[in-house]
Amino acid sequence: MMMDSGPQSPLAVIDFYRTLPSDLTAKSKSGGLISIGTLVVIVLLLWAEIGNFFSERKYSTIMVERVTGHDKIGLNINMTVEDYGCHSLFLKYRTRTKGYLIDKVDQSQLEFEDDQSGGCMIHGATSIVKVPGYLEVALRKAGSKEVALPHTIVFNPLRDHDNSDAEPGMDTEYHLMLVHTNLQLDGETHEPYQYSYSTKSVKSKTAYPSVKFFFDWSPITIKYGVKNYYYSDLGGRLIATIGGCFTIAMFLHTFLISSAQAVISRVSPMGISSTKLGA
Repeated sequence: MMMDSGPQSPLAVIDFYRTLPSDLTAKSKSGGLISIGTLVVIVLLLWAEIGNFFSERKYSTIMVERVTGHDKIGLNINMTVEDYGCHSLFLKYRTRTKGYLIDKVDQSQLEFEDDQSGGCMIHGATSIVKVPGYLEVALRKAGSKEVALPHTIVFNPLRDHDNSDAEPGMDTEYHLMLVHTNLQLDGETHEPYQYSYSTKSVKSKTAYPSVKFFFDWSPITIKYGVKNYYYSDLGGRLIATIGGCFTIAMFLHTFLISSAQAVISRVSPMGISSTKLGA
């Protein structure tokens, strides 16, 4: 016999989480085991989510885009030309096809130092215009046309590239593929260029041999950075984890009880109640 609890509150009408009287529910050992397992899984998942939230999350993305605002790019040079002093060398940036002069190389931050063996060490920073072409390191003049231009390069990825055995009358060409990189760290954005290279020697078409660095720009941009999450993201993940675990546990417990009851009812004609089964 149910007792009338009186007029309901307006809030009780829209109650989505209605409760059942205690005499309509029953506790079971199987439900207790599933509850313990659910709590253990929830604790492990919450620990993993919180640890992942406070860990550094790096990401990389490859995309094709047009890079604007880069009329010139910085270039670090560190190389040694053997057998010839610095007064015998010049640097120019020329077009890739006809070899026309594109731009004079800014040498204000470059240092030319004669070494003890009669060679020239070139190191420092400069810039080149972003036009397909090549940076040329060549001789102004020499006593003979059949001369060689041996050299050593020590900047990445040409680090320790030794071409001291260069052949007379041959140009050394380095073909570099540059890839724009967007690096976002600690709220700051850096835009260096990564590059790979190949090298070959060809018969010189000029009076004296030279060292040529050909530059090609890839349309691909690679982005690196650390992804930031907010505490609202963490709260949503934790709520989803807890709710999902309890939902799966409820379905699992219902499935086990229903399956066991169906099996026992087939074996026993008298059947068995779900309350007695779970006890």
